[in-house]
Amino acid sequence: MNVTAPLNIILPEFQSFLIVASRAGGIVAALPMLSGRTVPPRIKVALVLMLALALAPAIHLPPLPPDATAITAGLASELLIGFVIGMAVRLLFSAFEVAGEIVGAQMGFSIAQLLDPMTSVSTPMIGQLFTIIASLVFLSLNVHMMVVSAIVSSFESIPPFGASLSPSVGEEVLRLSQHMFVVAVKLAGPVLVALALINILMAMLGRAVVQINVFALSFPLTIAAGLLVLSAAMPFTVSLFEQEFIGLQETIEGLLRVLGHG
Repeated sequence: MNVTAPLNIILPEFQSFLIVASRAGGIVAALPMLSGRTVPPRIKVALVLMLALALAPAIHLPPLPPDATAITAGLASELLIGFVIGMAVRLLFSAFEVAGEIVGAQMGFSIAQLLDPMTSVSTPMIGQLFTIIASLVFLSLNVHMMVVSAIVSSFESIPPFGASLSPSVGEEVLRLSQHMFVVAVKLAGPVLVALALINILMAMLGRAVVQINVFALSFPLTIAAGLLVLSAAMPFTVSLFEQEFIGLQETIEGLLRVLGHG
């Protein structure tokens, strides 16, 4: 019985499955909503396998190198491509966490922090609030489906084993990091301005009425004012989340262009 013909059919399909699974595994490893400890490893592995099974038939592979070492290195580069796609989303969520850190510190919530089960570190309560709202907006806009479609479109920009590193990759990552801080300042801006005005008024009150304990009075005032401004600015916050998530596709495409033509 000749087994060569079945192998010629099965082997390319299995190679496509491995390549797609490598890119999908990199994305799952980097996405903030899936990379935490709250998601069991079996769920992550099952998700990667399901994505690979669903997308592998749509991927057309060029001839692969026969060397096992080259194939192993190529699969590692595929994992890197997926990680870069997920990193773009993670940096955006990091901006929301940084904004929550700034706002929480200014409101006086630095002492009372929550233990984040995803990272096993203490994170500010306002940061948790921003992250939860951003996750809901992320799912409501079907950005998770955009990330899945980015896996397929990534093979058009970067053929299998075709990724290349260059100084442009570092420049693009640096630009994304700068944008992360810009988004954080935009989110924290309304609260920072309001609390700065309150601190100025409290300083003037302390100079005018020496008997008042300004330090003790400032805590409830800053917390109340911060929560009030956060509530009033919530439409702006959600709108900023939507704007950043809509622009995420262009960010991912820019990263893929740099990796594909580096």
